[in-house]
Amino acid sequence: MNESTLRRALLVIAILGLALGVGVWRAEFGSLVADTIWTIATLPVVVALAISILRDFWIGRFGVDAIALVSMSAALLLGQSLAAVVVAIMYAGGTVLEDFARGRAERNLKALTDRSPRVAHRTSTLGTETICVEDVAVGDELLVRAGELLPVDGILLDA
Repeated sequence: MNESTLRRALLVIAILGLALGVGVWRAEFGSLVADTIWTIATLPVVVALAISILRDFWIGRFGVDAIALVSMSAALLLGQSLAAVVVAIMYAGGTVLEDFARGRAERNLKALTDRSPRVAHRTSTLGTETICVEDVAVGDELLVRAGELLPVDGILLDA
């Protein structure tokens, strides 16, 4: 199971735990049952977050995720399991949104690089020749035809 799938699973567990706990609490089965459900739904997020923090700490990275870990742990220790599961949903939801944003950014960057020109049209007294973008040198005069993307940065001489 990859990390992205695990993050989504943790979010689903926390949301389902919150919903089930609220349903049990509203059906008047007792707050102890609801608290137990909320605690059980929070624990996987706490464990996964603790492992992630330790792994990051081991390689020398420090983040603000420790705040979420302290919040959930303190809420559980103080008997505030509803608050703990809400923080778990917020944390897990944030990580899922980060995964979504990262994937979207990677796709957009790939699409942008796929569109970049591979050739340029260099002009000289002999005419125009098509060359690889890598062969463009400082001072070359390039022709950019209508509808083409600029192959390199430069100064516009004529429009």
